Amino acid sequence: MIQIANSDAERQEVLGLFLDIFDDIAPNAVPMTAHDDLYKPLVIQFRSDTTQQLLGAALSCRAQVAAGSALMAKSGAQLPSENDYAPVLDKHSELDLIGVRPEAREQGIGSQMLAFLETTLASRGVRVWFGNVTDDLEADRLRPFYRRHGFTVLDDGQPLPPLLGRRWVSPATAQPAYFFYKKL
Repeated sequence: MIQIANSDAERQEVLGLFLDIFDDIAPNAVPMTAHDDLYKPLVIQFRSDTTQQLLGAALSCRAQVAAGSALMAKSGAQLPSENDYAPVLDKHSELDLIGVRPEAREQGIGSQMLAFLETTLASRGVRVWFGNVTDDLEADRLRPFYRRHGFTVLDDGQPLPPLLGRRWVSPATAQPAYFFYKKL
């Protein structure tokens, strides 16, 4: 059963799941509700129908460069057009984290979460959805997973192309194993 995590308590539980299954997650990786206006997160949780145990979760939100642009604009800063993400703030989303407990993998949970996210994001007006896979993840196993779900998966080291007329990755960001994206 998939539910949107709308409360801080639910998001803390999602963060706990991510901390359990990923090695290097920041303690603030899941935005709490006080930051919803900045990140516009969609945080979902997949629970067992029988036990209600949290088996999987995902987070898709505004890209860091866009959230930074929004914060600067909110403070009254005048941004050059290439750094002004205001026209596309609600037309993009970055799949930041998705994870399933190891004992619950290969049961279609990740696929169900991606389908739910895609439908919900499209209904919110998102037109471009993207993400990346880092070297510390099971990059080879995830590549066909994203392709199966309609994403364009780029070759290792290939930069994310401009989407919606903007660059979504800061030049200072560490290069992931690969990027993936799709138009909704």
